Amino acid sequence: MLDKLDAALRFQQEALNLRAQRQEILAANIANADTPGF
Repeated sequence: MLDKLDAALRFQQEALNLRAQRQEILAANIANADTPGF
């Protein structure tokens, strides 16, 4: 049972990591939106 819980929590952690990475990329793109030629 703990194996299933561990796997579920690991999956959730990976999902949060991916969403955080996506947010960083979007924020960087918005920050560079005023840069000519970007």
